[in-house]
Amino acid sequence: MAETTGIAWTNATWNPVRGCERVSEGCKKCYAEVLAARHSYKGGWGEGLAKYVTRPDGTKEARWTGVLKPVEKMIDAPLRWKKPRRVFVNSMSDLFHDKIRDAYIDLVFAVMAIAKQHTFQILTKRPERMQTYMVGLARSYNRLEAAARDICYTLKYEDIPLVRWPIQNVWLGVSAEDQDTFDQRVELLGRTPAAMRFVSAEPFLGDIDIGNAFDDTDGEPTSKYGKLDWAIIGGESGSDYRPMDIEAARAFIQQVKLMGGAMFVKQDSGPRPGMRGRFTDAEWALKEYPA
Repeated sequence: MAETTGIAWTNATWNPVRGCERVSEGCKKCYAEVLAARHSYKGGWGEGLAKYVTRPDGTKEARWTGVLKPVEKMIDAPLRWKKPRRVFVNSMSDLFHDKIRDAYIDLVFAVMAIAKQHTFQILTKRPERMQTYMVGLARSYNRLEAAARDICYTLKYEDIPLVRWPIQNVWLGVSAEDQDTFDQRVELLGRTPAAMRFVSAEPFLGDIDIGNAFDDTDGEPTSKYGKLDWAIIGGESGSDYRPMDIEAARAFIQQVKLMGGAMFVKQDSGPRPGMRGRFTDAEWALKEYPA
């Protein structure tokens, strides 16, 4: 957990869980996996979560062990932050991993509902679990209230709910690196109750056709998956980065803008994080947030 962060599109990170597992090509150079392996020494915060393995060519890479650890002492950290900020939830894990109990996720959502001064950004590569969880939570406000009471708060007044559903300061998003992952994950995101929906196309590894279709019922362009409020795009960094197709990236940006979504251009691909690279001044200046 950090009250500040180097992640360009957020202000702080909050990690009530640590540890993860790879699910697709976008996970191949996960920064969280590398950091966990780097701190996997005895007594380190990454102990048991990741390790270095030797590739066939003799080089080493970081790999998750499959162990996930709740960090219960961090569960109420955002409640102590008075200054409003955007908070990336679980930058060192995936909140909707199937090894995390629903009851623990309830606690995370209760904290977010209580801490109305902040905006919480949740990214997952497991949209099936996210959709199932969110639909279940929508049907049972008492689960949220019970979790709040576990940390000595309440989200009711004289039995009247105090939280508007979906929780207004919680943004739900999926990571998608190519067309296949976009199609699979964004379709499920579109069917998930959320106040704000977004996609992180990072690392951007191939053409992504959003599949725009203009819906005249409200006069606003939407994709076939529903309205996309925000998108982040970024190329891979590091010594063995996979290059990003800049024209495909430009096409993605144009599609998001066409449908009225806010766009955050994070970086081109290259050996160093944060590279401007081949982006034009106008493209590089796209660091927007949904209204």
